[in-house]
Amino acid sequence: MDFKLPGENICESEDYIRGHGTFIKGDFLLSSYFGTPKIINKLVTVTPKFFHRYTPEIGDVVVGRVTGIFNKKWKIEMNCKSDVSLNLSSINLPGVTQRRKLESDEILMREYFDIDDLLVAEVQKISKTGFVSLHTRSEKYKKLLNGILIKIPSSLVPQLKTKFLNFSDFEIIIGCNGYIWISPLNDSIETSRRIFKIRNYLIETTSKNYIPDFDKIL
Repeated sequence: MDFKLPGENICESEDYIRGHGTFIKGDFLLSSYFGTPKIINKLVTVTPKFFHRYTPEIGDVVVGRVTGIFNKKWKIEMNCKSDVSLNLSSINLPGVTQRRKLESDEILMREYFDIDDLLVAEVQKISKTGFVSLHTRSEKYKKLLNGILIKIPSSLVPQLKTKFLNFSDFEIIIGCNGYIWISPLNDSIETSRRIFKIRNYLIETTSKNYIPDFDKIL
């Protein structure tokens, strides 16, 4: 198919499934990007010609890196144009049921998340000016340790029922922002080989502007 402009009709929506890079308006599927539409088994997607930085939406699972600590907040980098932060009041303190955050907690902020730490969190709120607030009020949201970070264009992140893929020997966290975390659950050489095979597949596939198929590689 030829390139489509943002908002341009691709096909009627009745007989097709809305995929990445598309949206429904009336009876038609329209393109969200300037890019190339693809139709595979009635699933319609659009691969953008030019990649843009991630645009957050409330409820998105994201992987980010701490770049600063100030005013009871952690500043987070996650491939986003907007300012992003995680507030001290938006985390679960280790081993503590809900309670007020104390001044002592602020002093100990670096023990929870320090500069350059990686974490997985959820987009909690987006202000009218575009400021993004995260939260980690769930056991699945946490500091990320002992793994590798792979960065792909956020526009090529596959649509899956869950962003947390757990296997017997490793786990994968797929951030909506294009940051993918893979961590081993054991020290075996075979597990390391599988992880680097997945890493190479993700890099090669997305370099060709294709959306990775996790069912295929797993």
